[in-house]
Amino acid sequence: MEPIKSNLISLSKTLVYLLILYLILITGNTFSQEKVIWEISYNKLNSEIHFKAKIEKGWHLYAIYVPSPEDGPLPTSIQFHKKKGVTLNDSLIQHSPIIKYDKNFGLDLAYYEDTTTFRQPITINKNKGYLNGSIDYMTCNDNMCIPYHYPFEIKINRPN
Repeated sequence: MEPIKSNLISLSKTLVYLLILYLILITGNTFSQEKVIWEISYNKLNSEIHFKAKIEKGWHLYAIYVPSPEDGPLPTSIQFHKKKGVTLNDSLIQHSPIIKYDKNFGLDLAYYEDTTTFRQPITINKNKGYLNGSIDYMTCNDNMCIPYHYPFEIKINRPN
């Protein structure tokens, strides 16, 4: 009787470990996939840095300027850490977001679906410029919200 009991306990422990491993892999897979793909470029025509966001279907990216910044999901924030040969002009520009009441948060939210582009006007002070920084943002679907931190770096050449 003892060997059977010992085997059952061992089998139970193995099943518990496999279940935990499975849950970790499933959860890790959900959180590791980027729901927003960023493309950062310099637009020579307007002398702007463009932060283009491609948003996965079924997810929202929240605006920079939101109706209630202290409440609800985290608004998108673009921070510049280092800059060389470049001056930032004015503040970031965003397209008009979708503004809709969200019953989960109990307030109006400003967000984007599919794609949007944030723009930062700049002046290039030398022949070459450099910017780096980060984008902090949150994406939500109907079931969950995921915060992200995306570092970026862009080199800029003065147009001829």
